[in-house]
Amino acid sequence: MNIFYLTPLRRTGLVAVAALMLNACAPAQDTPTPTTSVNVSRYVAVGDSYTAGVSAGGLTRTSQEYSFPNLIARQLQGASANAAFTQPLLEAGTGSGYFDLVDYPASGIPRTRRIAGQAVRRTVINPTACGGPDTVRLLERSKTASALPQNLGVPGLLLSQIETAGLGNETKATPGGAFNPYFERLLPAADSRTYLQAVTDAAATATFFTYFQGLDDLLPYVRSGGECGPFPNTSLTNLMKANARKVLDRLRAGGQPGIIAKLPALNTLPLLRLGKGLQLQARLQALNNDKALLYIEDPINLGPAQPITDDDYVLATAIPRVGKLTPVLVGTTTLMLPYGRDARNPLRDADVLDNFQELQRAKSVLDAYNNELENLAHNVYRLPEVDITNHRSALDLDGILFNNVADIISVNGVVYSSEPVRGNFFSLDYYSLTPRGNGLVANAFISAINKAYRANIPAVDVNNLPTVAH
Repeated sequence: MNIFYLTPLRRTGLVAVAALMLNACAPAQDTPTPTTSVNVSRYVAVGDSYTAGVSAGGLTRTSQEYSFPNLIARQLQGASANAAFTQPLLEAGTGSGYFDLVDYPASGIPRTRRIAGQAVRRTVINPTACGGPDTVRLLERSKTASALPQNLGVPGLLLSQIETAGLGNETKATPGGAFNPYFERLLPAADSRTYLQAVTDAAATATFFTYFQGLDDLLPYVRSGGECGPFPNTSLTNLMKANARKVLDRLRAGGQPGIIAKLPALNTLPLLRLGKGLQLQARLQALNNDKALLYIEDPINLGPAQPITDDDYVLATAIPRVGKLTPVLVGTTTLMLPYGRDARNPLRDADVLDNFQELQRAKSVLDAYNNELENLAHNVYRLPEVDITNHRSALDLDGILFNNVADIISVNGVVYSSEPVRGNFFSLDYYSLTPRGNGLVANAFISAINKAYRANIPAVDVNNLPTVAH
């Protein structure tokens, strides 16, 4: 696989760079017989939405099949006798629903439609949920629920919930109750064991593991513009760190080898990146052929408007409404004013993650959590890590997947960027991955496995994967 960056500062010397980045899936090379110094016959994956395979705002059988753990498991086949990998697969055509692309207007923000999930057993509506009424959809139970799967990725699972009894028990499916329908699918009926207990049970027979968890603790806050979800503070930081250690203690209890992954920086997700303050303002000015500024509510007083800065991020989900005429009471007169492009009608705080308070709060928690994961990997468990924050090697998550706005990479001639769907990596919900994106994540893990465990597991040929998961 030939990989190189196409950033403005890296466009020279590309031939030399590409020559250094060849690996097992380059054209005309024979695929080696997979080998490794550790037993990978019983691989267990622990995590939340990314691990489960969420894509385009939902979980479907196809998105599960292209989850990065399943892609890793495919590449591990042949490296250990009797290697297998089980997932709590949905039936074909069922699931929680997903976003489908309608078109790409000139604004660069894709228009989507929601495809409803099928075979939903029942729904639970919480009318008083933060941000408006919320619906929990109970899906058909996994046919393998009598035995835990090896993919323990649970969408929406918070580290603060790993010891919540009944989190996967349908009796707790009440408005506002502590219940996760995806965890329920993994368990037998009326099972009240905690997620930590499930990890303990799965780890008892595991020979290898991956750990990639914690992003779902911060996404509700980010996706709501700081309105909902766990509040990012020292208490949340300490809880995430302590509970990550509890999970890893169970996974490592028998001395099992594994890989620990750190989390990506929040502002590398299209959810924020597409709405980066002054860059969004410039795009809108060019689109509308004017010089109108963007205004946001004062992040402290939530009253007077102030011009947006380049450290503020308009949520990608709110960008299609920017500039739309909406009624505003000015004095005693109702005027129709462009949303966000007039100081009298600024963007609401819920549509913006401001740098002054909200982003910095979330960033502080994420950075402290990543530092703890690095400490646990290096000093406590003596395990390799996949660092998606600092390094920029050929198969590093940050270097390839969560790249800066100007970064574009080419994999065997196919361009990957942060643009949803068209960039091949991120899906239509602005944060989860396409099958190809999951392939690149899988390759980052495989690269770490090969380096740490004297292995020669072949990389996934990502360009042969689809660009959507339905």
